[in-house]
Parts: sequence; structure tokens; C-alpha cells
Amino acid sequence: MRAIAYDRFGPPDVLRLVEAPAPEPRATDLLVRVAAAGVNRADLMQRTGFYGDQSFGESPLLGLELAGEVIEVGAEVTGFSVGDPVMAIVGGGAYAEFARVDHGMAVKVPSGLPLVQAAGRPSSPPGRR
Repeated sequence: MRAIAYDRFGPPDVLRLVEAPAPEPRATDLLVRVAAAGVNRADLMQRTGFYGDQSFGESPLLGLELAGEVIEVGAEVTGFSVGDPVMAIVGGGAYAEFARVDHGMAVKVPSGLPLVQAAGRPSSPPGRR
């Protein structure tokens, strides 16, 4: 799959498009085809070295917020089906074509909300969604 990665800390120009292995969903996960990813302060701080390590969280790839379409549902997941549009928080890995999402961190995108807008909503303060 295609993903955004970086070899060193720095400004946005350290980011590059790479081929990376697709995530393997677990029994409680959704596999989501990412349509859009949020860019937030934590991503910027990680990219510039604030956390001291390039691999922080569940994935070595950046990205904590996403929206997309469910393409696989883990055996223990209820409430989601293949084809559902979702928005979610992940432990890294949203800057990729596919992301593994714990189903407890995903919600279905409300009808009429474009996926590009939904990608930045999961961590919005209450009342601002």
C-alpha cells in the first residue's frame, strides 16, 4: 500500500510517499480504506521530534485521525459492516491507503457529512462537531 513516511525529523519536506505493508486487522478491528486523514498538532510534534522517537503508538506511520470506508470487519466486531463510512482515532497509521482501527474508536459518518470533513472530527472538542 502507499503511505506517507519520514526518515528524519524536520519540516514537511521530510515526508515522502513509500510502499508499506498493509496492516493486519485483529478480531476487534476494522480495516478501513482511508479517504482522508486529519493533520493535528500531535502529528506535527511527532514529525519534528518532540516525542523523541519516530515510532510512537501502534504504527510507525503518522496520522491519528481518519475517515474512510470499512473493507474488512474483525470476527468479534458488531455494529459495523463492509461498506460503512467511518471516522476514527487510531494509534498511528492514518497517513496510508489502509488503516487498522479498533472498532471502539470508530463511529459511522453521519449522512451528508463528506469524508474529508469527517476525518478531522473525531478529536474535535464537544459541541464543535
